Amino acid sequence: MALSARDYRSVLESIDVIYSVPDTGAMFHALCEKLRKFIGIYSAIFVPANLKTGEFLFSGYQIFNNWEGAMLAYLSHYAPQDPFTSCGWFKGHPNEAARNTDLMPELIKTEFATDFLMPMASVFYVIASTLGVQGDIVGMLGIHRQKHEGNFSRRDKEVVNILLPHIARAIHIRELTSSVGLDKEDCGVIMTDESGKPFFMNKEAERALNGSSPDAIPDPGLGCAPVFFKKGRTFRVRTVPIDRKRKGKFTILEPQPAKDKLALKLDGFDLTIREKEVAGLAIQGLSNRQIAERLFITEMTVKDHMKNIFGKLDVKRRSELAAKALVMRPYESKTGSMEKPPASAGT
Repeated sequence: MALSARDYRSVLESIDVIYSVPDTGAMFHALCEKLRKFIGIYSAIFVPANLKTGEFLFSGYQIFNNWEGAMLAYLSHYAPQDPFTSCGWFKGHPNEAARNTDLMPELIKTEFATDFLMPMASVFYVIASTLGVQGDIVGMLGIHRQKHEGNFSRRDKEVVNILLPHIARAIHIRELTSSVGLDKEDCGVIMTDESGKPFFMNKEAERALNGSSPDAIPDPGLGCAPVFFKKGRTFRVRTVPIDRKRKGKFTILEPQPAKDKLALKLDGFDLTIREKEVAGLAIQGLSNRQIAERLFITEMTVKDHMKNIFGKLDVKRRSELAAKALVMRPYESKTGSMEKPPASAGT
């Protein structure tokens, strides 16, 4: 269904709200006020996700025009009955809105509707989606109407679908901006101006490019899928606008496999803390010299650590080390049994 010129003006105004309000909670409420007038909503919820794991965080949710008790009841009991959960929509369709009645046409006859939606949440019709960008899930958004207000139309759904990637991008920018440091140990950081010309690059970025131009790095934009850059080593690419006017950007290059995931994998082996550091950097593709520079030790010490690591994992070369470490499940022992993670894991 084609939107009208008036609809597009309202969409652009909504996008401006999404990017201009600096706090995620305040942005959510300002956008909901806009949507209440634009397409007509009764209430809404936003549930953030852990940027590293994609798991929903039920400690930082936002509620618009509804009550805390309904949200707590949903989380503690009714979430598995939600059509979006039971049909797997939240897992496989980032930035793609669906109506609950499309996923479950007989919704009115379900316990979820008769025990929760109408009596507790005071709503019936729902449009919802996960929010994803550049391979990261940043949260889940649901907007609601009461039963007497009627279902969301195709036009309403189209409006929501246009807004979803922008909501995801705005939240992603805030999350990444809070964690980006120009001297961050593991990630390459490149700052480019409006024309794309780089004016800052940390040492990790220089190593990652290895003589190539920053133009060689793909831009993930608003896409949902992760984007990678490979120049000997492999890096996950994320981008963040430098300011609200988006006249330049940070490009963040995260070595793959990611450090936190490697730590979980390597915890399954009988390695010392230093051996885990050396093994992780070796798996990421660093040479003995680069590992020595990173850890402020000699190359000979790195060689000694690598010899011990190879012996403990019963491998003879780095490719075997990577293969053995990356296929092993976290905390899995060499015999295949699952062990309790050490008390220091993740600290």
